[in-house]
Amino acid sequence: MKRTILLTLILAGCSGSGLSTSSGPNGESIVGNDVSVQVTGAANPSAAFTLAQKYCRKNDRAARAVSQSSTTSAFDCVKTA
Repeated sequence: MKRTILLTLILAGCSGSGLSTSSGPNGESIVGNDVSVQVTGAANPSAAFTLAQKYCRKNDRAARAVSQSSTTSAFDCVKTA
């Protein structure tokens, strides 16, 4: 999990924008920026992906899974064609 958090912070620094934090419908923690998002506390990987996809779509991007631990899933927000 420490590696995932570190990766998120590194990506935040590379993008030049700050992190945004929000909550999902069931209390999930969603932290991200223009190029990545981390979802903590989702019921399962599918629910985490759905939240990440919704987050990434705000910037016309799609979620791509990067890593997952027992409680946290990390995603890149990649440009769509």
